[in-house]
Amino acid sequence: MLAVFDMDGTLLNGDSTALWLWARVKRSPLRLLATLMVAPVAGPMVALPFTRRAGASILLWIATAGLSEQQLLASCDAFAQAFVEKRCKLAWKAQALAALDGHVEAGDRVVVVTAAPTCLANALLRTLDRRVDVLGTSLKPGFGGWIANIHCRNQRKCQALAEAGHGARWAYAYTDSLDDLPILRAADKPVIVKGGKAAERRLFRAGLLNGRAAAW
Repeated sequence: MLAVFDMDGTLLNGDSTALWLWARVKRSPLRLLATLMVAPVAGPMVALPFTRRAGASILLWIATAGLSEQQLLASCDAFAQAFVEKRCKLAWKAQALAALDGHVEAGDRVVVVTAAPTCLANALLRTLDRRVDVLGTSLKPGFGGWIANIHCRNQRKCQALAEAGHGARWAYAYTDSLDDLPILRAADKPVIVKGGKAAERRLFRAGLLNGRAAAW
């Protein structure tokens, strides 16, 4: 069986990309100034589905301008090390890891599919030492920095899973957001990791009569 997990907000208690980018930006007065200047425009763009990729690319470029591919990967590894040493406001959710471990122990194949950059997701998930596959947003060089190439969100997550050979249906899907409605609808047992009646109503309104809400 295949179990599909989102990462930020589902396995993790926060936004890994935002924290990684902020860690890079705040070390450089020039990057910090540039970020503060574009934030009134890029921030709202990130909040809207149709402009999210462009807005994220602006912030990503500012944080990564001048980095080679090797330096980009090293930056992700350094952030993962800071995460392990609890030097950033990010942590794994205990209930999420229990669910993931349950699938691994049952012999299920586990795939983490995330809007975070693949290089960052790989660095973070390596710290878990679990048998999982990772699919995320690909980056490409642009104008001396790095920008989003294929943004792995919404329907694109299903496409990424299909292209990786996982088909169009899976047994389980776990996410904290209805932006991931496509992967929830393709699951036999969809789970939204927000407990309470409000989450149950959201599942019902989305037509996920076989879904459940988990208080993670």
